[in-house]
Amino acid sequence: MTITVPGVYDMTEDDYHAHPALSSTGARKLLSPSCPALFHHDRENGSEHKREFDLGHAAHMLVLGAGPEIHVVDAGNYQTKAAREDRDAAYTRGEIPLLPAEFDTVQAMAGKLRQHPRAAELFAPDGVAEQSLFWVDAETGVQCRARLDYLTTNRIVDYKTTTSANPGHIAKAVDNFGYHQQDDWYRTGAIELDLVAPDAAFTFVFQSKTPPYLVTAVELDDTALKIGYERNRLALQIFRDCTETGVWPAYSDGIEVISLPAYAERRHHEGILL
Repeated sequence: MTITVPGVYDMTEDDYHAHPALSSTGARKLLSPSCPALFHHDRENGSEHKREFDLGHAAHMLVLGAGPEIHVVDAGNYQTKAAREDRDAAYTRGEIPLLPAEFDTVQAMAGKLRQHPRAAELFAPDGVAEQSLFWVDAETGVQCRARLDYLTTNRIVDYKTTTSANPGHIAKAVDNFGYHQQDDWYRTGAIELDLVAPDAAFTFVFQSKTPPYLVTAVELDDTALKIGYERNRLALQIFRDCTETGVWPAYSDGIEVISLPAYAERRHHEGILL
């Protein structure tokens, strides 16, 4: 799908991900601990589908009421040829295949989320799910895109499934997966297209994938947002420069001198002292 004018577009998830405009995920992949060469390879060849993401995608569909349909495979596992063929056919149709136990899990997760007073309010029916945004970064001229989970007149909401809804674990996940960059990226696009005011809130709703499917809603502090902004600016500059030169650097072209991690030195010295 060709996008020539900045705006909000109604498009399928597959069409959105196939578009060459730079996404938040791509911006994060341009930076350490990844590198431009890995970003370029994935963009040219596509990323391998990982079945462990199916449960999270299905939970998104039930919570947001938008996205690919869920197909329940009538089997206890994928050990039989018939079950695997049914699963693969669902992928071909653009659906999310789940085993019955997995479907029960995502239904329980959606039900638990609706019981959380703040989360239920955040996903109130006055918002719009799965909006695809396209805009041009003024400084670099890079075309950007974002697909918002949920948008209201004064807030962007993003739903994440996780292994733990403990706030300490969430802080580590934000750092590991670059969610502070996603916050800045999505907020920038929504503000650029006049969908929200500059002071609009961005709230993440994290939910554990294991019983009792606990829910924690969080917003990032000013320090996290500043770091997310600065990393995004760097990613945009790298993308612009690599696109212009056709050169997508790997980690290093020379010979690197490395040190052991600090914990390895501590472990060594502690062992000597014992």
